[in-house]
Amino acid sequence: MEEVTIQEASRRLNVSQDVIRRYIREGRMNARRQTGEEGRSWVVELPDDGWQDDHKDHINGLARQLTPWWWPNPQQRGEVHYVDSLGIEEVAPVYLCGLTSEDFWPAVGHAVEQRCPICVDEVRHRGLPMETRE
Repeated sequence: MEEVTIQEASRRLNVSQDVIRRYIREGRMNARRQTGEEGRSWVVELPDDGWQDDHKDHINGLARQLTPWWWPNPQQRGEVHYVDSLGIEEVAPVYLCGLTSEDFWPAVGHAVEQRCPICVDEVRHRGLPMETRE
């Protein structure tokens, strides 16, 4: 396991340093004090790939229950996109095609023709569920 500073763990895992510290206190992340050139500091053992904090896990669970297809704008116009991942501290979806947006709106009842063709290709490539779950 790779050990990094709390600041680096925060950056790599896309969570706040407070979340890292809380998980250390709760025993959910391994950490230890080390003495270095700059004095004593904490190093954190990075978790395995695919790790998610509780908030992201909850948000992704909600998204899986509803629909994988979302509008990237409140006007619900243009193409709908397949959510690949969500931000941690704030909702900031990243779609399979690489598009990001500041928020997202469910595309329940959209027409298949409205789907982003890049997202559709990536869904097929990854073997993800294509249909909505509403």
